[in-house]
Amino acid sequence: MQARAARCVVWGEIVWDRFPDEDRLGGAAANVAYHLSCLGAESVLVSCVGQDDLGQRALARLTDAGVDTRFVTRDAVAPTGTVKVTFEAGQPRYELASFAAYDRIGFDVALAEQLASARALVYGTLAQRTALVQGALVHALDVDGPTRVLDVNLRPPHVTRAIVGRCLERAHVVKLNEHEAHVLAELLNTRDLTRYLLDSGAWLVALTRGERGARLTTATATVEHPGFAAAVGGDAVGAGDAFTALLALEATEHGDLERLVRRANRYASWVASHAGAMPQPPAELAQWLQGTGD
Repeated sequence: MQARAARCVVWGEIVWDRFPDEDRLGGAAANVAYHLSCLGAESVLVSCVGQDDLGQRALARLTDAGVDTRFVTRDAVAPTGTVKVTFEAGQPRYELASFAAYDRIGFDVALAEQLASARALVYGTLAQRTALVQGALVHALDVDGPTRVLDVNLRPPHVTRAIVGRCLERAHVVKLNEHEAHVLAELLNTRDLTRYLLDSGAWLVALTRGERGARLTTATATVEHPGFAAAVGGDAVGAGDAFTALLALEATEHGDLERLVRRANRYASWVASHAGAMPQPPAELAQWLQGTGD
């Protein structure tokens, strides 16, 4: 695969998802960084954890998975983020801790150098709850070079038109699910969200539909895929982040959209067939992901 050795920078939250039975490492940014590493990319994560056991465990797990954590800082004041996870009709629901280390992500010259040579910068709307992080992300988005991939990832009440607008105005690729599309359309007061996003500067919009697949739209083409059924016994946590990871690696303005949406759906369904957001791909799947198979 052409993107095998590509550097992809992921900006955002590291959290521990607190399920009824156990704690599992997660957070959209951490999940995407993990899956980018599984896809064979040079995956660089920009985040912040606390100087606590959860932070240490998170760094160890991600480093073991091949994620570059040099730009994950440790904060002496704020704890590592946590999220209470429950399920309604099989879909995960999230309750975030109000104070977390990822609210204190910073920016420096060394990070700017990493971004300048990166294939993609993946970022979301969640890790922007403070003015400090909002300002740091603006600096990151000002660096020329990477394709900027926005994973909308709305988590009320941490959603404002200002934050969303700031994210959208610099995005080349926008990925969101059906629920987020409904919320965003209301927030932006538009009846045709995809057209709004394309007119605002994005050249690719990816709408995911869970087990019903996804749709990719550019200014000149629309392709859809019905999705793949997930095996019984898994959960949907992290499936969208797996989709985002493959999207960030393979989305290009003139790429094969049908192949992209098929591969992204296949990988997302595999993740949804397992518990938690970071299952370990078996050798045959890893070979497929890092190769040219469809």
